[in-house]
Amino acid sequence: MKRTALLSILLAAVSWACGEAPEAPAQETPPAREGVSGRAPATTQGIPSVVSLRLSSGGPAAAPSEAALLDQLGLAFTPQQILVRAGQQIDVVNSESLAHNVHISFIDNDSTVFIEDMGPAERTQIVLSQEGGYDVACDVHPGMRAFIYVTSETHAAFADPEGIFLIPDVPPGSYTASVWSASAGLRGERTIEVSGPRTELDLTTFP
Repeated sequence: MKRTALLSILLAAVSWACGEAPEAPAQETPPAREGVSGRAPATTQGIPSVVSLRLSSGGPAAAPSEAALLDQLGLAFTPQQILVRAGQQIDVVNSESLAHNVHISFIDNDSTVFIEDMGPAERTQIVLSQEGGYDVACDVHPGMRAFIYVTSETHAAFADPEGIFLIPDVPPGSYTASVWSASAGLRGERTIEVSGPRTELDLTTFP
């Protein structure tokens, strides 16, 4: 038994020396992501693209009753990206010992929609009803930036820096898929059909 095992080891060593490398284990293909996924335009001007789905039948749903949170801590806005529904309340909090300023501008026309100085431990509430992207800055600390996107749709998601996105749990139906980008020339929409657990889209170009 020992002699057989030794012989097997010697044969394996000879095969390796002769350039016959052992076969690498087969790579498993990662499972496809369930939901509506694909590629949108990559991040532009430091701002991510947003993909939203509008059901062809029925109107927009009511805004959620729970508020979104935008905090100021460690000389940064947290989170730096917020997706909210039109009319949803946003609670703005200053959780540190420094005074800050919250300056929110609508990106499409660079118009100020909200500006307020906030001392330590202060909080305020805002509601944004116009759909689109909003830049958030602190005039006191220019390095503090955040991005808010307002949508009336229940199914929406930020794309990652390369433009990859996933919107999970989309019921079957006919939808209009819309892409918003900080670059107006990259925006567009198209009609899609969701009929199964996985739908792949390329939303980087439009007819």
